Amino acid sequence: MTENNLGPIRQIAAHELVLDQLRRSINLGQFRPGDRLPSERDLAETLDVSRTTVRAAVAVLEREGRIAVRRGRGGGFLVLEPTYDAAEAKRELKRNKVAIRDAFDYRVIVESGAARLAAERRKASDLPRLKDLVQRMNEAIEAAGDAPTPALITDFRLLDSAFHLGIARATGNEQLVRSVELARSTMWMPVGAIFQRIEKNANDHHGEILDAIRDREPDVAAAVMTAHIDETRHTLESWIRR
Repeated sequence: MTENNLGPIRQIAAHELVLDQLRRSINLGQFRPGDRLPSERDLAETLDVSRTTVRAAVAVLEREGRIAVRRGRGGGFLVLEPTYDAAEAKRELKRNKVAIRDAFDYRVIVESGAARLAAERRKASDLPRLKDLVQRMNEAIEAAGDAPTPALITDFRLLDSAFHLGIARATGNEQLVRSVELARSTMWMPVGAIFQRIEKNANDHHGEILDAIRDREPDVAAAVMTAHIDETRHTLESWIRR
């Protein structure tokens, strides 16, 4: 008898879906530390859910230390700087080795495929934006020097995410865009906090990837993207072993 993939259906609470969207937006830098999320009413209208559902999702983010809830006039949902405890981060990563391995495997498969397709399908109008992001990442690295501030680290991460998502958008495939968003958001939840510096070579592969996409070299674009993600993986593994 042929095996099938049928299994129990888990009912997903509406607030979990709202929580997933808010977490992803914060992880991808669409809302930065110091920013305010839309109001409870605006979130409810935008996401087409009840205000009670929004409150349940926001309460989880508050418990996680991702936002602060300010009451009264001038209040709202304030995005907080992520806290960093090196020892706890290392313990958490060791507890989640398989999930982290899976996250990097997923990134390699999805993002190398996106780079390949972008090299085949990109339009001339896609290139200036990607080039500008590479230049701004170079400037962020220079500004950070040997003692980057949390704000500069955040800025670099936002530019980095924008570059990778820009490649996905250059494919013209919305499913790939969503997949890259998911891959990056999933990786940064357990991993992002450990990167408290900006490596001098953090932008090197980006220029090579852009060159391959510009020159319509799909195999090169995919190979360099794979090397780029694997370099991040190796940095993480070295940190855990220390």
